[in-house]
Amino acid sequence: MNRRTVRLSMAATAIALTALGATGCSSDTAETPSDSSSMVPAGATSSLKPSPTKNSKSSGATKIVEFKIVQQPKCPEGTAVFRAEAVPVIIKWKVTGATGVGLSVDNPELPGSYGNYPATGTETFTFSCGGPVGSVETHTYTITTTGGKQTKRAEVKASAKVMDTGIGGN
Repeated sequence: MNRRTVRLSMAATAIALTALGATGCSSDTAETPSDSSSMVPAGATSSLKPSPTKNSKSSGATKIVEFKIVQQPKCPEGTAVFRAEAVPVIIKWKVTGATGVGLSVDNPELPGSYGNYPATGTETFTFSCGGPVGSVETHTYTITTTGGKQTKRAEVKASAKVMDTGIGGN
């Protein structure tokens, strides 16, 4: 990936986050109201503060330790000769106090609709870039803990700008 591509990717992410009402981070991560805490990417700020929990380690409390995007997606662009292929999105998670997670894509109301996974893992997704040229595609990835005393949920959103309609497109 060259500097121009990185700048374009960063600009597309900034545009997408501005449209979503977020600034200062490359993905939007939030834990749902089950404990009113918020998972926020490094460098971002949040007005929500985690509730103090006594002995959370020894009590076996369910906790989403990490849920983030480790590779930002990029839509394909260029011609057949100078084609920049799409870059998939990769997410990573780690939960404690639960046996696993249910993963949903663009369907947070249906926990585990994409599948069930172990308590720690990563998943790679081909990123859909089917919108009109210049538009920003956004997809929401949600994990819901399974097999624990409590159910916790978190989501991240990834965005990429549609650069062209592909080879042979109009």
